[in-house]
Amino acid sequence: MTKTGNIKLKQISYQELLIEVQEVHELLHKLINSDRKISSHILTSLIPYLSFLCDGLDYFHRGTKKVHSSWYDEIKGNTPQQLIKDSRSALKLYSEYKGNKVITELEDDTSLFYEYLTSDYNFLQNAFIKLFGQHDLGIFYFRNIDYANTYQLFKNTKTIYIVNKKNIGPLMSEFGMILSNYISKASIYLMSKSINKIFSLESDFTYEDVYFKDSKRFNAFKNTENKYWRLFIYNYYCQNNFIRYIFPIVLGVRGNFYYRMKFCSYLLSIKGLYLLSKRVPGITKEYPMMNELIKVREDIIPIKSTLRNNLFHYNIVSVPSEVFEEKGNIFKQMIEYSVNISFEEFDIQVDQELDKYQELINRILF
Repeated sequence: MTKTGNIKLKQISYQELLIEVQEVHELLHKLINSDRKISSHILTSLIPYLSFLCDGLDYFHRGTKKVHSSWYDEIKGNTPQQLIKDSRSALKLYSEYKGNKVITELEDDTSLFYEYLTSDYNFLQNAFIKLFGQHDLGIFYFRNIDYANTYQLFKNTKTIYIVNKKNIGPLMSEFGMILSNYISKASIYLMSKSINKIFSLESDFTYEDVYFKDSKRFNAFKNTENKYWRLFIYNYYCQNNFIRYIFPIVLGVRGNFYYRMKFCSYLLSIKGLYLLSKRVPGITKEYPMMNELIKVREDIIPIKSTLRNNLFHYNIVSVPSEVFEEKGNIFKQMIEYSVNISFEEFDIQVDQELDKYQELINRILF
C-alpha cells in the first residue's frame, strides 16, 4: 500500500473509532440519567470496555493536542495510561497466559480477593468464618442470566488494589470518572434524541453469594474437579452474557461497538476453550462439542487472519482504503472484506457459535 493509502486508511480507522466513541458516550449519558440502584449493578463491569475505547484514543491522540490519558493525574502512583492498558487486558480473562500459568494467575487472584474480603474482619467475624465458612464468589444476574461474578470483576480492580488495599472503591470511582471524562472530551458528534435513560427494573437484577475456595462447602459449580479451570471458562460465560444482554437490552448499545465487543469475546472464549482442552485430560472425550467449536472458529476467523487484529485494535491494517465507500458503515465493510460474506451472515454465524458455547459451558459447570 502506498504512503497516501496508509494515511487515508489511518484516517478511516480514526473515523470509525470516533463513531464508537459516540456510541459509548451516549451509553454513559443513559447511566447518569438513570436510577443509581440500577447503574450500580453495571458500572464495574463497564470499566474494561471503556478502557478498550480509551486505549484506542491514546494510540491516535499520541503526539497531538487532542485529549490523552496523560492529561489526567496519577491514582496512587498508577498513571491512567497504565491503568487503561491493565483494565483493557482484563477482557482477555487470563487467556493471554500459556498452559498452567492460567491457573497460577487465577489462584493468586482469588487469594488476593479473599484477602480483600476478610482483611478487616474482627475476632468474632474470623471465628464465624472458621465455623461457617466465607462466601467468596458473588454472582450477578439479569433476569436470571449470569452476567458478571466477583472474581471476574476483581481482575478489573487488581492493579489499584495491590498498591492501595483499603480504599479500592473510591479509587475505582475516580478511575471511572477519568474514563468517562476522556470519552466525553473525545466525542465530536451531537447526542441523539433517542431515549436517554435505562428503563430496566431494579427487580431484573439479583445477586447470589456462593462458596468457591472452601472445598468443604463448595457449591459454585456441580463439582470441585478442576475448579479453577471451571472458574476460568465461567468468566467467559459471564462476559458473553454481559455483551449479549446488558449492552443491547439494558443499555441500548446495538451499533459497531457492540458488534466489535461480541466478536472479540467470541474469539477469546474459543481461545479459552482451546487452552482448557489442552490442559484437562479427557475433557474433549466427555464433551466432543469442544473440538467442533474450536474447528469452526478457524473456519469463521482463521488464526492468521488480520481480522483478529482489526477487531482488537482500532488501527485497521491489510484492508485497501478503496474498500470503504464514503457513506458506508466502516466496521461492516471491514468485516465483509475480511470474511467474503455479508456482515449479516457473519453475525449470525458468530451468534450461533456463541449459543453453542454458552450451552456447552452450562453443561460443564451446572
